[in-house]
Amino acid sequence: MQGLSGIAWAGLAAEDVDLLGEFYATTVGLPLQQRAAGACLFNVGNGAVFEIWGGGVASATKKGPDRQSLIIGFQVERIEPWIEDLATRGLHAEGPIESGLGKRWVQYTDPEGNGFEFKDAHG
Repeated sequence: MQGLSGIAWAGLAAEDVDLLGEFYATTVGLPLQQRAAGACLFNVGNGAVFEIWGGGVASATKKGPDRQSLIIGFQVERIEPWIEDLATRGLHAEGPIESGLGKRWVQYTDPEGNGFEFKDAHG
């Protein structure tokens, strides 16, 4: 489709917006753009926004596709510095760096069981 330039925003429904907002701001290190009653918005680069709002259901274990049909992948220049930095804040990858179709990524789980990942910008 002509004119398509990327994803403008992605959202995540949380049971505890404050908990996940604090996790993504402090532990993951996403730049908090705005916090409002029942919502947190993060600037994830190139004009894109990652939003967290209420209405979700937390899980003590990682959610499968039946409970989380969309996984957020944050693009970074290189994965390794992120893995190291997150580990210093107590967040460890679920496994080794994976690759496929010319891309590399690493997976994590947030406190409510939502999977997310970091993906190399250049494979």
